Amino acid sequence: MVDQREKLRFSAVAGQFYPGEKKELEEMIEGFLKEAKIPKIEGEIFGILVPHAGYVFSGLVAAHCYRAIQGKKFETVVLIGDSHYEYFDGVSVWDRGEWETPLGRVKVDEELAREILDFSKRFFVKDSAHLFEHSLEVQVPFLQKVLKNFKILPLIFGSEDKDWKELAKAILKLMEKRKILVVASADLSHYPPYEIAIEVDKRTIEGILRLDPEKFKEKIETLKKLFPDVDTFACAQDTIKTILEISRNLKGKAKLLKYQNSGDTIYGEKSQVVGYSAVVFTK
Repeated sequence: MVDQREKLRFSAVAGQFYPGEKKELEEMIEGFLKEAKIPKIEGEIFGILVPHAGYVFSGLVAAHCYRAIQGKKFETVVLIGDSHYEYFDGVSVWDRGEWETPLGRVKVDEELAREILDFSKRFFVKDSAHLFEHSLEVQVPFLQKVLKNFKILPLIFGSEDKDWKELAKAILKLMEKRKILVVASADLSHYPPYEIAIEVDKRTIEGILRLDPEKFKEKIETLKKLFPDVDTFACAQDTIKTILEISRNLKGKAKLLKYQNSGDTIYGEKSQVVGYSAVVFTK
């Protein structure tokens, strides 16, 4: 999955989460972007919260955020997600080289990677955390379609509720010297029936829009008691808390652009669904 000579990360989920052939992938993304209707957004966008399921399920939701940033100029996109495949204690930084998708290659911002690595001993290089992880990879083709001349900085949480404050501090420091877009990759509820998902996700989104990571944690704990049968209320909670902490420090605002769940798609059956949201963060 990685060529260490030049540190090239190959696509792990092309042909699974999204089309593996360039033309088909471009047409799918263009279709989603065309369908996405964006309200007026006040302020300067510095971050987005987007889902990471297969494009047929969550691509349209994600496209609302990507339509909102289309054509804007960012030097570096900081990609944040929680590991789905490997547990480790800390945050893994992909430190150099390029990431490849069917749409081409994107360079890693090696200078900012070094700064993140120097910021805390909790941040380190662990390539295996990224090799099969889909949550960051599925964002890259969208970015390739809507932005030009950007680099990426991929970051993956390996443990829970230990490092989000420190990572937010580190990213805020990077934002002082670069025009950065923070992409937080997270889905909402996992596997409740359709109607329960709508109710649960509405409350989770309310917690996100308050822009207070501690209150968001409290909201999730309350939901666990109210809906004990729901498996997950928001995967990648540390990712969400990181962007909320960044926004809190910037005195930012958040706006929900789109919500739906997998039951709203032509492939979705409604007995067990996953929720998806598209939120933009402005300053």
